[in-house]
Amino acid sequence: AAAGIFLLLGLGLAFTPCMLPMYPILSAIILGRGSLNVGRALALSLAYVQGMALTYTLVGLAVAALGASLQAWLQHPLVLTLFSLLFVLLAAAMFGAFELQLPANLQLRLHRLAGRSSAGSLPGVFTMGAISALICSPCTTAPLSGALLYVAQSGDRLLGATVLDALALGMGIPLLLLGTLGPRWLPRHGLWMQRVKVLF
Repeated sequence: AAAGIFLLLGLGLAFTPCMLPMYPILSAIILGRGSLNVGRALALSLAYVQGMALTYTLVGLAVAALGASLQAWLQHPLVLTLFSLLFVLLAAAMFGAFELQLPANLQLRLHRLAGRSSAGSLPGVFTMGAISALICSPCTTAPLSGALLYVAQSGDRLLGATVLDALALGMGIPLLLLGTLGPRWLPRHGLWMQRVKVLF
């Protein structure tokens, strides 16, 4: 049940204003400009998503392994106060008080990389996915922090690995569809994306 909920949360995160516009860019970087058959495009997209999922899974395992010691640390009044302030700050960003997004120069570099890129190799794309999870879009910061707190409170390693993997897979579903079906299925940008962000 927890894995299913986190999969849906990941899918929901994919449709926030700072995630959805990144998928065509990522798809161009992963698949390059070469004409690929559906099987190869799916394999490359899946390698990227699995790389991202592996990073999330390892983070979930690490947080769950800390378990009791992390729980005790999280109950300290100063830590609770700092986390509360952090969540208020992240919530303010989600409500539009200020924008958390990738810096413009990094977005420009991604566009340039997408323009130069040719079809990638499976290990290279897998590694790119694993690294990208560490520098993921700021839209995921608040939900990911909440997920990690949930895992830390449980202290269950299997649960920690499973739910973080499910979250990453949910976020990767649009990339898989984009890689195999092309951009025609992507919804149009609009006010609805802002509503998804406010819901989170």
